[in-house]
Amino acid sequence: MSIEMLKEIGRRAFEEMWNRGNLSLIDEIYAPDGVMHDVAGDFVGRDAYRQFVTLYRTAYPDIHFTVDDQIAEGNLAVARWSSTGTHKGELMGILPTGKRTVSGGIVLSRFEGRQIAEEWSYWDALGILQQLGVVPTMGRTNFTWSEPSDVTGDPGDPEANKAVIRRYDAEVWGKGKLEVLDEIMSPKVIGHEATTEHLLPQGLEGHKQAITIYRSAFPDIHTTIEDLIAEGDRVAERWRATGTHKGELMGIPPTRREVTWEGMTIYRFADGKIVEMWWAWDALGLLRQLGVVPG
Repeated sequence: MSIEMLKEIGRRAFEEMWNRGNLSLIDEIYAPDGVMHDVAGDFVGRDAYRQFVTLYRTAYPDIHFTVDDQIAEGNLAVARWSSTGTHKGELMGILPTGKRTVSGGIVLSRFEGRQIAEEWSYWDALGILQQLGVVPTMGRTNFTWSEPSDVTGDPGDPEANKAVIRRYDAEVWGKGKLEVLDEIMSPKVIGHEATTEHLLPQGLEGHKQAITIYRSAFPDIHTTIEDLIAEGDRVAERWRATGTHKGELMGIPPTRREVTWEGMTIYRFADGKIVEMWWAWDALGLLRQLGVVPG
């Protein structure tokens, strides 16, 4: 199946299933024993996923998703999305607040034939709880993607761009070689990461500060690339990180706990360098492991 057909199925999932509530679409585009990995939990089979969609559409009857970007390669398709909705029904024990919330996320779908056999969905569940008043905002005012970069240039070769991301993970995150960023990242790089974006300046120096913060909090941090998907000027990475919390993180004193967290990042390239990044990861899950937010 062509990558355009994979993208079309992804768009239908958002428009027909989530926005219009056509749950019969699940039987068409999801495999009977498909596995859906979400920050809210794992769902095996169509019925479990149907219940999950129903739960959120009951909590947010006017929920609306917009697909902001798509990338596909082989049998893998990635969609970056934004959503809005009004909290009118119970959500995970939270009584209706009537508040309108916004969010953003990235989903990766693995196809077998014309159906989705496995899916990984990362979105800002922490931000939803903050907007509903359940968790302190910690100074956040933005809960979705910020304004895009206007930097353009040669998109480069997808495989060469993948190689840059492998180097970024191994040398920058793995070994703390911040000087490598001067070679692979634009000075004007923009990082769309709503969880901590408000704490640091944009640009190369701001990203160096972000990496320093996480490597100081988790000196033994180890990142694993689970998937890399490239198309045009973009590379999507599904990653997993592990580490021991030995330093302060966003005001949280060291807990000495060993933690694991996951997410996805989309990188945009111009003239051989990363000029833009969109991050979606399970910040709520990390804070729960650190004991900051109740599980």
